[in-house]
Amino acid sequence: MTGQGGATTRQRLLQAGQEEVYLHGFHGASLGAILGRAEATKGAFFHYFASKKAFGYALVDEVLAKLIADQWVTPLATSEDPLATIATEFERGIELLKTQQPILGCPLNNLAQEMNPLDAGFRDRTTRVFQSWRDAYRSALARAQRRGLILSAVEPADAAHMLVAQIEGTLSLARNSQDPETLTTGARALRSYLASIRADN
Repeated sequence: MTGQGGATTRQRLLQAGQEEVYLHGFHGASLGAILGRAEATKGAFFHYFASKKAFGYALVDEVLAKLIADQWVTPLATSEDPLATIATEFERGIELLKTQQPILGCPLNNLAQEMNPLDAGFRDRTTRVFQSWRDAYRSALARAQRRGLILSAVEPADAAHMLVAQIEGTLSLARNSQDPETLTTGARALRSYLASIRADN
């Protein structure tokens, strides 16, 4: 069953669910609002998902994992200059965040902060997505280091960990402050760090 530009009912439910969870949190996202956004019935929802928790797991596995892959994993896989790619992708992302009212931050981190202390299924899934992000950074930085673009003293795995933490910290601070300037400051700090590990610095 398709509609809304050819998306299947399941796809529409996941997209609508992601929008609701991003805005209200997993516990605050109502099934009625999701169904309204998706133009779907309760019967259709439970045809595809056994429970709201199963739906949440699918959001992580299919929607949030793809968001991270599209922004970080895929661009870095073929990047000639991962330091430039990381800075550019982050700045592209924060320009979108600056248009939000309210500023909502990172959907992956928001869901992890809410649900991981409460549920091992969410914790395992979000951890895998974060790991894929760090792995993409580590691999790209290691390749760049072998080509002489990054200082030999840099440990790629440590740098990858620090970069993800710095990005997520900036997004969390912006969500807390609701001040777009926090994002600008974070982007500037990220570029400074990336410049500091470049071999031709």
